[in-house]
Formats: sequence, C-alpha cells, structure tokens
Amino acid sequence: MKKIILILFGLIICSNALALKVGSEEEVVEALKKGGNIVFIRHAYAPRVNNKFEPDDFYSGSLKKKDCSVQRDLDDRGLAQAKAIGAVFKDNNIKIDKVLTSIYCRCFKTAEEISNDYEISKMIISIGRGNVSKKKKQLKKIRKYIEKWDSDKNLVIVSHFNVINPLFEKSLLSISSGEIVVSDKDFNILANWKVPY
Repeated sequence: MKKIILILFGLIICSNALALKVGSEEEVVEALKKGGNIVFIRHAYAPRVNNKFEPDDFYSGSLKKKDCSVQRDLDDRGLAQAKAIGAVFKDNNIKIDKVLTSIYCRCFKTAEEISNDYEISKMIISIGRGNVSKKKKQLKKIRKYIEKWDSDKNLVIVSHFNVINPLFEKSLLSISSGEIVVSDKDFNILANWKVPY
C-alpha cells in the first residue's frame, strides 16, 4: 500500500512539473505581434456570489444572460484586470481579425476592453457542469471553427474555464481569471500570461 501511495505521489509531482510554465506579458505580446494565432482569454476576475457560480435557474434560460444584475460580474479588481488585458492589445497595436465572446457579462465586459467590435457567440457560452454530451459537441464545434479559420491577424476568444481548459487537455492548462493564452490552430501553446488583479 505504501508503494502505491509513493507511486501516486510521484506521478502527481511529475505532472505538476510538466504543467504550463508561468509566462510573461512580453512573451504574449511577441506571439501576438506575429499574428495568425488563436488568443484564448478567460474572463477577468468575477467573484462568486454566495459561493455559487451562477444564481439558481440561470442555466435553465429563465434569466436573461445579458442582465448583469442576476449573474456573477466583474468587481473593481476584475474591471482593472480587464483594462490591463485591453491595454496589451491597444498599446502594442495588435492586429485582430475577430473577437468572440460569451454572452455572460464578465466575458463581454472583458472583450469590450479589447475592442468595441466584438461578437457574442453561443458556441463559447458556459453550458454548466455535468452535461457531458453537450460539452463534447461544444468542443467539437469550437475545434472545427478554429480549423476553418484563416487569417494573418489574431482570433480572440473570451470565454470560461470550463470551455477553454478542455481544449488544452494535453497541456495540463488550468487557466486563471484574466489569463491570456496564445496558441496555434493545433492548440500548441505559444505564450501565456496571468494578468494580475
């Protein structure tokens, strides 16, 4: 039994050693300036309310998703973080083909800081937890969209932990609030930066 515990402990240590390194703003800017990449951004910091991801009945569709008063939203730290994310793009004249965002307030408010010309996409909306078949279909649709996408500018996707993370299962990604992850179309991570808040 002790050997099994030691082996499991060793595997955990090894997997953590292989996890995505902490990147920098400079690395992200360098990758973005090259263009033609996919930029995944988890929405800026939005604290849970009463330890819940969303209010009761939110996923049933009975609440209006664009009504920020009935969902988690950016607080002052999140708003400052969203502005810092936007500054990465604006201050460095990053070329953007398209900005896609989930309909949730915390996502489109983050996207607004990058560009006023953003598109709300149902494809990248958080569908809640536990719906495995729906999640598989969603991930397949996102991968297909990215496979067909072709531009020398960057495609920016502002979404959620449970949408972005599964796309990078081989990289052991655990994306933080307001983190920028730049990848190629094969989901190879080129750069990342956890924007402070």
